[in-house]
Amino acid sequence: FTLLLPARHEEEVIQDTIQRVVDLRYPRGLVQVLVIIEAGDSGTIARVREKLAALGQQGIRHVRLLVFSDPPINKPHGLNVGLRAATGDIVTIFDSEDVPHPDLLNVVNTVVSREGPAHTPVIQCGVQLMNYADRWFSALNVLEYFFWFKSRMHYHARVGMVPLGGNTVFIRRQLLTDLGGWDQDCLTEDADIGIRLSSRRIPIRVIYDDAYVTREETPPSVGQFVKQRTRWDQGFLQVLVKNDWLRLPTLSQRLLALYTLAFPLAQALTLVYVPISIWMMVWA
Repeated sequence: FTLLLPARHEEEVIQDTIQRVVDLRYPRGLVQVLVIIEAGDSGTIARVREKLAALGQQGIRHVRLLVFSDPPINKPHGLNVGLRAATGDIVTIFDSEDVPHPDLLNVVNTVVSREGPAHTPVIQCGVQLMNYADRWFSALNVLEYFFWFKSRMHYHARVGMVPLGGNTVFIRRQLLTDLGGWDQDCLTEDADIGIRLSSRRIPIRVIYDDAYVTREETPPSVGQFVKQRTRWDQGFLQVLVKNDWLRLPTLSQRLLALYTLAFPLAQALTLVYVPISIWMMVWA
């Protein structure tokens, strides 16, 4: 495995995150960890170097820091930098705030061993938000993630049109290389690469087990929540106008892709409908 860990302004948490991926219960000789940071983020870089020095004193040397300075300064560019340095058969992604289960790599290895590499070139494992009581929107956000990964992702995989999640997704390195990596100009590079894989009829295996999910937290404020959703909506519309979904082999796949990617427009139209609804209640 190669674990890609892109980070940006994560001085407070990056050392803990590195320790969590180092502590994954899997032979360290079979794991490569790449921490990827933009050159201008001196604070996070300094914290990573401190952690790498401490790990080196313990004889742990399978974690590397990669620094890039060329634009664009975003996550997909960082992932492509990591992909070029990756040596593992399977590449996966963790975000800076993630808490992966210690046995997650063993779970993926077991699935690949039992079902064969040809049937498991891409595996999407579960992600679950945990802090349901922090904000007024937190419980709804937690439920949304729960049903997305436990139910809807399985449906997408069965249909053959999967907008992948941004982390805890495992993809064959050679397959990523053949695709040209992630789209550096896309705000939702995860959904985009899932659509491109689906259009090539690459099977995507979805696994959800409550015991082995990667834990995350909801955004810490309303402003961050709005910023996150704005990026997702804009990214889905970007993927929509790229038209890769039109290359999906069946009509049902293309209709599901259209519904999923155009859903931000449906939400906007629902907002427009509110004053019309009020007018109808009073006058119609």
